[in-house]
Amino acid sequence: MIGIIIFTIAGLILGIPLVILDNKLKDNNKIEEYLPGYNCGACGFGSCAGMKEKILEDKKNYKKCKFIKSEDAIEYFENL
Repeated sequence: MIGIIIFTIAGLILGIPLVILDNKLKDNNKIEEYLPGYNCGACGFGSCAGMKEKILEDKKNYKKCKFIKSEDAIEYFENL
């Protein structure tokens, strides 16, 4: 009986950071959905993956992409 309680508590304690990490990874992937995916380098970051990393550092970096014209994408990046 005590083993069940210990494993339940351990599962809860270890599960919380996993949920937080999962939510953060989903947000990172959402950024890629709003980028055009051309990997043209016109923004100065070389690829959309590089652009994503710079957006995570400073959300205003999305303005360097010349191909983001969707109002939904602009609204998403402004509300990051």
